Amino acid sequence: MGLLSELKRRNVIRAAIAYAIAAWLLIEISATIFPLLRLPEWTATFVTVLLMIGFPVALILAWAFEVSPDGVRKDKGTGRGKPMRRVAGRKFDFTIIALLLMTVGYFVYDKFWPDAEPQATRVEATMPGTAKLVQDESTDSPTTIAVLPFVNMSGSQENEYFSDGLTEEILSALAQLPQLRVTARTSSFYFKGQNIPIPEIAASLDVAHIVEGSVRRDGDRVRVTAQLIRASDGFHLWAENYDRTLDDVFAVQEDIAVTVARMLDIVLDDETRLAMRDAGIRDVDAFIAYQKGVEAHATAHEQVAGVSDRLAIANEYFDKALDVAPDLVVARIMKADRAGHIVRDIASGSLVEKYPGEGRDMLAALREEYDLAWRLAPPGNQRNILDLERTLFSDDWRMLRSRIENAIRPGRCPQMDWTNEFIAPLGWAASLARKSLETLACDPMNIAAIHELPYLYIWAGEFEEALRAVEEAEAKGIRNPRLNDGRYWALLAAGRVDDPLATGPWPDGTGMPFPPQILREALVGNSAAAQQMAETYWSSPGADNWASLWVAAVVGDRQRANELAARIDVRPGSPIVFSGIIFTCFCGAPFDLSVTPIYKARIEEAAIPWPPAKRIDYPTKTW
Repeated sequence: MGLLSELKRRNVIRAAIAYAIAAWLLIEISATIFPLLRLPEWTATFVTVLLMIGFPVALILAWAFEVSPDGVRKDKGTGRGKPMRRVAGRKFDFTIIALLLMTVGYFVYDKFWPDAEPQATRVEATMPGTAKLVQDESTDSPTTIAVLPFVNMSGSQENEYFSDGLTEEILSALAQLPQLRVTARTSSFYFKGQNIPIPEIAASLDVAHIVEGSVRRDGDRVRVTAQLIRASDGFHLWAENYDRTLDDVFAVQEDIAVTVARMLDIVLDDETRLAMRDAGIRDVDAFIAYQKGVEAHATAHEQVAGVSDRLAIANEYFDKALDVAPDLVVARIMKADRAGHIVRDIASGSLVEKYPGEGRDMLAALREEYDLAWRLAPPGNQRNILDLERTLFSDDWRMLRSRIENAIRPGRCPQMDWTNEFIAPLGWAASLARKSLETLACDPMNIAAIHELPYLYIWAGEFEEALRAVEEAEAKGIRNPRLNDGRYWALLAAGRVDDPLATGPWPDGTGMPFPPQILREALVGNSAAAQQMAETYWSSPGADNWASLWVAAVVGDRQRANELAARIDVRPGSPIVFSGIIFTCFCGAPFDLSVTPIYKARIEEAAIPWPPAKRIDYPTKTW
């Protein structure tokens, strides 16, 4: 008790409490502010380490010195300074109270204050049930607009890319205006080359206005025609022809965007004009290269086999664009896609390394591109999503939960790549479904979001919503194996195993690398039939560790599943493979976590509950 009394007398305990609160506050503020200042990531870590080192120093100083009217002086331990100690103690109490108030204020701001990023729409949290879009009560209804691809009138394929690039420059400029909800490129370009009336396109995109035009290029001369159309009646609100040289083409793009904004009664200040001017690539060769890269990237994903080889072509174009516009964030993310495919294929065993260490090198390349994209991205929800996704590819998941919470906040037209697959089975499916609806609000034809939504609803336990999402996609004219698989799993999860749509075959095929009947036979209790089909698949030349583990879990072969999981775990990027298996199996934990020490370490440091829920409960799988 003597030591405790002395610690109290010397205000060491008060100093420790005050220091701990102040240190936590500084760490939180630095973690928030430093990224916005584009400081290196190690700076926030440096502050944490410095504060940890300073803690024992602060306690020693509190023990050795006291605060008096004459300043700080050495404590002689005589006890004669008790009144002064009481005064100092009260000062410490006031300091602690002030720090606690600041901490509470910061917590309230961080958790409940709306994002600084302008919100065109929000999604009402109605899960379970239909999640629906509603207007944000704090803002006026935004003006909605889509920029359709300008028609190439030059007859040259090279000029086609030029026309597309000019279109995207205008779209990017208009997207800087918080008063506008601008349809994203994916959906605007979906209607390229289709002879569909403007009102029908506007209805599909849910917009009130359309910008369309044409481009004719002859050497360094360019003629651009642009017009703004009111979708409700097809009335032309504005039209203009521009005859310029190639050097002046960006002035045309800027003038079109500014004029459209004015015609829609949007007031532009100098800051907004600057943001619009800086939004695009503003280099003809670079935005042509980028358009070629986007086209090659989309073509590469039309078939499952050989994606990484085809993506190499896209990356050549992205590199050309990034040489001129290194801060083109979307190009960096799309470029990283090839490395992600190679890492996953090598880790799953479907691809043999071309040289020892290729998987490790590709994982490093993937991380580098995501780190660069995150650093270059402007503040907002999209940057939070990038921060989460780069964390998922890292070897440190300690900050994962807080980054998930930041990423799933409402945002303006957010785009997710790997996030859904990683974290939907781990408890965030309903929030991710709402994020997909945010994406579809401004990008209704976004194929990735359309594909993922049924899977997210299944993980959220909303099987009928999953089926409805597939029906809505097909009503838009989208039919493919990915949607077939989503409907199949939703029917199995709902127990509708005898539904004609669950028995196949499907005209558009399946994305599953093994016969999907294995899943149905296992679910209805035909374990012998399921096992026989599984054995046939395992002995086939195309069987890899990823799909083989999935099948082993479904048919209840725990030993095989664990052996395959242990084989995957030691390869670079193994969490990418495990996330894919868990996401599509819907069967809880496909393997025992104890056999995958590397993946287990990631799960434990993130404090994520394990195992995932079973959305399809196969009687053959007893664990």
